Amino acid sequence: MSMALALANPTTCFAEPQEQKWDDAPVILTASEDVTKDQQESEQDDDTRVYVDLYGFLPWNTTTNITVDGNQAPTASQGLRDVLTPTTGAFTGRAGIEFGRFGFQLGVNHGSSYTSETAYSWKESNPIRNSEKYSDQFPNLIKNRRVKSEGSIGVDNTFNQTIVDLALRYRGGAIPSPRMDSGDFAFIGLAGARIVDASMDVDVNFSNKVTFDGVLLDKHLRREFNQSASQTIANTWVSPLIGMNAIYAFNDRWQAFVYLDAAGFGVSGQQDMSGTAQAGIAYTIGNSTQLSLAYKYWGIDYAGNGTDNSYSVTQSGLNLGLRLFFD
Repeated sequence: MSMALALANPTTCFAEPQEQKWDDAPVILTASEDVTKDQQESEQDDDTRVYVDLYGFLPWNTTTNITVDGNQAPTASQGLRDVLTPTTGAFTGRAGIEFGRFGFQLGVNHGSSYTSETAYSWKESNPIRNSEKYSDQFPNLIKNRRVKSEGSIGVDNTFNQTIVDLALRYRGGAIPSPRMDSGDFAFIGLAGARIVDASMDVDVNFSNKVTFDGVLLDKHLRREFNQSASQTIANTWVSPLIGMNAIYAFNDRWQAFVYLDAAGFGVSGQQDMSGTAQAGIAYTIGNSTQLSLAYKYWGIDYAGNGTDNSYSVTQSGLNLGLRLFFD
């Protein structure tokens, strides 16, 4: 009788096995999804990624100290307008490529400016030191090397500086990307070299009434002093570089970051130190672009070996950034 009922109603016979089959299905799918997610994260960590950063630095405070052949210009403290007015060129950018957790980073910082100043005395190597013609007029040629003007001395300065950073990098933590999960953290350490190429053209012009050792110089001597004081100072040096970059994600659009680097450590001159400190926030637009706003401090202090030439510059202000991501 039971067998007959089962044969007459096959649905009842197979009802229990069908329910067990459907109950097992979600377990199988969930395990498959977990495995797939782990595989994707592992594959992404081994991918190649490219980062391109373009910056616009707006320093609200700049302090400059420059010494040329022992002539120390007064310490200049300038605001944003004072810095932008003499600027003739500027570019700041950084690019990085990452293979898995290792990578390479290139940074370029270029600036050029022109200024015209007025001085009333100038310390300079004496062009008539060995001249017998003027030995009676200037008995203190060796001791006294300062030229004075009853009028003024015009000094035109053209300054160019290009800084190139080359560094290897290693990443710990999450993959930096435009959209990170809330709470994700990435740390990148870097080490390499900083190459600095700096030059300054100094053009000095004395007025008509110029005295040296209390004696009024004639037209010929004024021209010789002009030529001796006007000069080009140029130097290129390489220094060790270390740095770090840390990123924390608040959510899939907002991130906070800190960037620090330091170079020099007295390796390439009497004074040789430069560094950057930067902290800010970034906002994601789309899936591959970020806008950032940060506070930035930058400084360089350099004096060559065996010279009376040196310069130091410190700047602080807002830094606007655009970052592009490429997988």
